[in-house]
Amino acid sequence: MKIRHLLADLHGCTAPLLDDVDALLGLLRAAAANVGAHEYGRTTARYVPHGVTAVLILAESHMIVSTWPEHRLALVEILLCNEDMDPEEAFGAIREGLVPDHVELHQTVRGIHP
Repeated sequence: MKIRHLLADLHGCTAPLLDDVDALLGLLRAAAANVGAHEYGRTTARYVPHGVTAVLILAESHMIVSTWPEHRLALVEILLCNEDMDPEEAFGAIREGLVPDHVELHQTVRGIHP
């Protein structure tokens, strides 16, 4: 079984969504829809004075975005245990919504290896 794990650092985000819980959940839902993943639950945290963490729990694992609006930074984690689902395809919706000027993208395959 291959579990695909994507980590992304989005620098210089220009979208005002970095402090908007509902908008960030919307991006995570769009990312899940891009690959046909199924939402199982969600949770969020809002930080003072600003910043958000939004988590979308999936039947296929999870997606998380945490933001630091004061640094125009978002960190994204996408973990998908369905081998037919491409985390980069899911990530496209998040990247498009947050409009970063630079992305550091890391992927790894985890889980049970033959």
